[in-house]
Amino acid sequence: MSWRTIAEFCYMLASAGVTYLITWGSAWSYPQGAHTIWPIGWASIAIVLALGFKPFWDSWRIDKLSAVQRRDD
Repeated sequence: MSWRTIAEFCYMLASAGVTYLITWGSAWSYPQGAHTIWPIGWASIAIVLALGFKPFWDSWRIDKLSAVQRRDD
């Protein structure tokens, strides 16, 4: 796995982590609405991970293709 794929994976995790922290802060600051905030936060985390999956997948495919090309050379 190259630095490109690792960077995309770390970016996915970091963006999900930041989304979690924003959700946690929102639920903490408005406890009356925490029962509404958390489901929206989990959905947002899922969306963030889904949006980050395609760049991760593309970088992984590029790594695999470049490994195959190096083997063929």
